[in-house]
Amino acid sequence: MKDKPILIAFAGLIGTGKSTLSGLLSKKLDIPIISSDIVRKELSGISPAEHKYEDFEKGIYSKEWTDKTYTEIIKRAYNILMKGSSVIIDASLKKKSQRKLILGLAVEMGIRFFIIETICKDEEIKKRLNYRLKSKRATSDGRLEIYDKQKIDFDVIDDPELVSGDRDSHIIVDTTEPVDVCIEKILERLIHD
Repeated sequence: MKDKPILIAFAGLIGTGKSTLSGLLSKKLDIPIISSDIVRKELSGISPAEHKYEDFEKGIYSKEWTDKTYTEIIKRAYNILMKGSSVIIDASLKKKSQRKLILGLAVEMGIRFFIIETICKDEEIKKRLNYRLKSKRATSDGRLEIYDKQKIDFDVIDDPELVSGDRDSHIIVDTTEPVDVCIEKILERLIHD
């Protein structure tokens, strides 16, 4: 991964595979990952394994808590990048303002950045979210009744900052494809851009 660190941020709706892919990419590249699910729960003083099934944008998922979470994510990413390591951020980044924070950090530090948008068919997302509810290992509190609301509230990723000069920093990955195919597609873009 060249001489300077890079900032990689996964973005997308719940259930689209952000955490799965970011975790695998983190292991493959041996770089740290910052998960918004874990940061949010740490800030609220609860265990990452504990579930808080709040209504949409209520409780620890309110705008205030989300702003605190993203502020902390930026702080942690900055500290990692200052040590010379690349970093992965795993968060929905559903709002342009949230993506602007991430992109601003990369620009301020003069490093390359990528936003990897995970997409998936509705039927598959619904299956994944139903499975997640039964899983004891899932950190995310995302579930079906939140998905439809998040889908409406999600700002399309068309930020002009993602296309700078001759380089496109926006990678779209359809996670209905096998995981290894998705990772290969991401690595190809990270290495060749």
